[in-house]
Amino acid sequence: MTTSASTVVSDGCSTITSLPLFTLLNIAFPGADAIIKGQPGTCFSAAKAEEKGKVILQLGTADAKRALLAARKVQADVAAIDVNMGCPKDYSIKGGMGVALLRQPEKIKSILTTLVQNLHVPITCKIRILNTVEETIELVRLIESTGVAAIAVHGRKREERPRHPNHENFIRAIAEAVKVPILANGGSKDTIRQHEDIEFFRQSTGAAGVMIGRAAMWNPAIFAPPPANAPSPSKMTVVHEYLELAVKYNHNISGAKYCIQRMLNEDTGSDKYVKTLSAENLAEVWHGPHIGLDIWGLPEKIIEKARLCSSERIASLNSAKADGGSPVESKKPHLNGDATAVEGGVNGEKDDVITLPVAFIRSEWPAVGVTPKQILFEHCKRRRLPFATFSTEENKDTRIFYSIVTFDGVKYSHKTPQVLPPTFHLNCVYQWAKSKKFAEQTASLACLTHLKLWPPSEKEEKGEEEEH
Repeated sequence: MTTSASTVVSDGCSTITSLPLFTLLNIAFPGADAIIKGQPGTCFSAAKAEEKGKVILQLGTADAKRALLAARKVQADVAAIDVNMGCPKDYSIKGGMGVALLRQPEKIKSILTTLVQNLHVPITCKIRILNTVEETIELVRLIESTGVAAIAVHGRKREERPRHPNHENFIRAIAEAVKVPILANGGSKDTIRQHEDIEFFRQSTGAAGVMIGRAAMWNPAIFAPPPANAPSPSKMTVVHEYLELAVKYNHNISGAKYCIQRMLNEDTGSDKYVKTLSAENLAEVWHGPHIGLDIWGLPEKIIEKARLCSSERIASLNSAKADGGSPVESKKPHLNGDATAVEGGVNGEKDDVITLPVAFIRSEWPAVGVTPKQILFEHCKRRRLPFATFSTEENKDTRIFYSIVTFDGVKYSHKTPQVLPPTFHLNCVYQWAKSKKFAEQTASLACLTHLKLWPPSEKEEKGEEEEH
């Protein structure tokens, strides 16, 4: 299981580096400006020697000059530079990046032409489709005229999400209309579930190649052909190999946990998933957060290496803070109103549930790392309490999720959209309850807020835990 993707592209507004078979997320990377300014705690050049020629840096940018300044700082370490013109997230759009560029052809031309003419590495870009095939082909032809080496096309429109079908007919029409290589994107889950599906997706779209995102995070071994006369490696085998590599390359605990959570995306209630979530360093991922508790059961030499990695990383982060930087910073989430106890809950539960009108707004928390759910699990671990459990229900008509967390025998939740105070903006409602994951994070935030574990006190922010 040592086959990797031919190239690995970083995520638009977060720098990512690849290792064989998987992608590692760094702590924080807002975009091109962070490279230019040398933002403290931001890592953007972490490719190992064996990765040379396989890592492509994807930039989120809205300005040609800034994009060039950023790209020049990293071009010696990467195989190519890709410009993200397909990210539909609010933080990209508000910054004039991602899909916000698709209606600004002159800016697209300026950015790509500037990069192509001034860098010695190939330039590519990723887009989403427009409302019609004709509009999209016109845009792709403009991009082709700038001299880019390839164009990745995600087969969904700006407002569409993974639950919507991928428009493979658009990609096929584009591939037939231009000479520049087209990379098909958007096939995870609907089409691509295993290795042989990759070539099927390429042929069905008529593309020169395929870009895979979510499917590769769920199964990093998807790039490896299945072994002859043997079953494909199990998910647990893949996680074990990933963890050994994470230790070998001294990966940070937040990124490692994030990757494991994505691999176990269908097993979020499993014992291993819950225990991994509560780990504070790589050594704990193997040995467990409590003495004698075993999570993944890897060899002792790997555990010892993990301890050394964790100690080195803590020293490095402390050094960064001493220099005035902060590798992970988050805003304080907004809170509205007071806690109330109500009857009812998921699946008609009649127990009292403490509810708060709180919102888990993703942009106010680090892209990778600390979340309300993680804070709650770590509190359980420190206090040697049973881990919190979740019960979540989806409204099939509105696709809004409602979750209850049970902690220390008490149930906590966020208020449902129907009873939110009028001061709450509707967009905020959909942001914090649009998925099962967000609902559980919001329920965790309600619990933390009621127990006065969040926002942290000044003493806790300095790393001193208060006595209870």
